[in-house]
This record gives sequence, structure tokens and C-alpha cells, in this order.
Amino acid sequence: MRLATQRPPQPMPHMRPPQRKSNTGVIVALVLVGVALLGVGTVGAMAASITSSRASDYSSTSSRSTSTNSGETETSDGTTTSGNEESETSTSTRGHDDGVKPVSALGDHPLNIPGNGAMNTSCDLPRFSTDVTAQDRFYQAALPCLMEAWAPALENANLPVRTPTVITTGDNIETPCGTRRWNQTAMYCPGNHTIYMTGRYYAQVEQRTEAGVYLGQFAHEFGHALQGMTGINSAYGDASYDAGGNSTSAGLELTRRSELQATCFEGMTLAALQNGGVSNDYIFPALEDSSDRGDEHTNVRDHGSTSTNAAWVEQGFRKNRITECNTWLATPSDVD
Repeated sequence: MRLATQRPPQPMPHMRPPQRKSNTGVIVALVLVGVALLGVGTVGAMAASITSSRASDYSSTSSRSTSTNSGETETSDGTTTSGNEESETSTSTRGHDDGVKPVSALGDHPLNIPGNGAMNTSCDLPRFSTDVTAQDRFYQAALPCLMEAWAPALENANLPVRTPTVITTGDNIETPCGTRRWNQTAMYCPGNHTIYMTGRYYAQVEQRTEAGVYLGQFAHEFGHALQGMTGINSAYGDASYDAGGNSTSAGLELTRRSELQATCFEGMTLAALQNGGVSNDYIFPALEDSSDRGDEHTNVRDHGSTSTNAAWVEQGFRKNRITECNTWLATPSDVD
């Protein structure tokens, strides 16, 4: 799940678009927050501003694509679903059914192959609007792009490639992870491998209108879905249980590590999309929004400070390497 902000991100008047090189366990409801960091082990000091950063150019040679849902319908409660989607309480199995299994591990997870990153991926995003139906259309169009960007890294690590279900809701909704209210932030639920995008929250409570902010929120939740399909979330759930959950400082630190990894994965996703041709009109608002979210807005130390969030999202964006998002091995000061 993503943390809220109490104010919109401040404009960055000297923004200069980064150059883009062409064509080269237990059920835990996760709360997402945008962050950016300049490197595991060197994260203590913030690096150059995001606006002067250039996304890592991790060229894609993959031509595979992932099918998307079709036949959208909006229910009476303002929830948009898709015609090909499975029921909310079932587990999505879209992807490769080749017998590979997730691996329950954290810092030593096999996903951490040196040099692996999100592949450059083009993405034809529809015209954005803040109404629930239009938001869902936007997320359903982005989903196969994110899967295409990440599938090669998952396959290289011999891990499952399972497309999550995406439900965009304008009202309260029951999930295997509990009730998600319309005025709460978005959530990924590992119980049914589903991302719940709470459209009215971002449109009405935060009053966001920029498409890039919504893309960043979605990319963060997708980062949690990556944790779910690989087995990282399962290991985190076990470790959190052993640590006493978020009622203890050790449990809160584990939650921050989980959230900050999802934020770093978000930065990697944005790099892959930018280098695939997606406009900076999407990329920069996403990075700015993620960099302005943090525990200062909630007084609960479960997502990391705004500076730590900003550092990790920038690290993912600039480095675009999975090993650079291994928050489980970062020092405590880098996940504060």
C-alpha cells in the first residue's frame, strides 16, 4: 500500500528531462510509499536531484508481450473490473505454468542476479482521466507493459511469471487482506495476487490530476506484486511474524524494507518505460510524487522517511539493477 501525502508535491522549476537512449507465508496487506535512494550501502547521503537524473538504459531484446484484460464493466459501487478477470478471492495464474516455484527468501533471494534490471519497454497508454472507469482503463493498459519489462529478469532467475489481477475501486471493497475503504491508499493483496487501486482516494482526497502520479502509484503496487510472485513477500511475512509485527521496532523495520524495495522497483519500472519511449510528462510527476511520501505524513514508522523514500526511488530509476534494490541487506540508517 502507498502512503498518503498531506500536500501535493512542490513543482521543480529547473527540471531538465533526462536523456533517453533509444532501443538500446502469511497474508500481509502491503502499504506503498514512493522513495528514492542512490545505492545500497551508500544510501546515507541523497544524490543529485531526480530532475537531473537519467534513467539507467537497460536495453530490451525481448519481444514477448503479456495479454491484458478486456471488456471492462463498472459496477454499481463504482468498482471497475474486467471481463476476463478471475473472482476477487481467487488467485491469478496468468503467465507461465512451467512448474517453477517462488522462493521464500529475503537478502539472498535468487532474483538478485548481478546485472539484471527491468527491460526497456514501450507502452501505449490511453488518455487519462480521474474517473474510476478511465483510471482502470489506464492501469489495464499499463499492466502488460510492466509484465513485459520484468518477465526477462524473473525468467533468468527461474521464478514464476504471474500477471496480477488489477481491480480499480471507487468504493469500499472486501479482499482476502480485509476491507479496503475508498478513502485509503492503493493496496496489493498477496492472498489473491491482486492490486486494488482506490481511484477516488487519489482523485478526491489527494486531488491529484496528473497521469504520472497514478502511474507511479501503480508501479509501486506492482513492485509489491513482484515480491508476491517471487516469494519475497512470503519470507517477509514469516520474518515479520517472528519479530512481532508492526508492534515492535524490529517488525516496523522489516515493513520499511519491504515498502522501500517496492519503491525502488517502481523506480526501475519508470526507467524501463522512459527508455522505451514513455514521455517524461508521465515519468517526472511519478518520481516527484514518490519522493514526497513518507512517515512524516502519518507519524507511523512503517514506510520510511520522505528523504529515504526519495533516495530509493531515485536509486531504482538511475541504476535499474535489481541488486541495487536489495533493501534487505541495507544498513538500518538506509531504511529509516
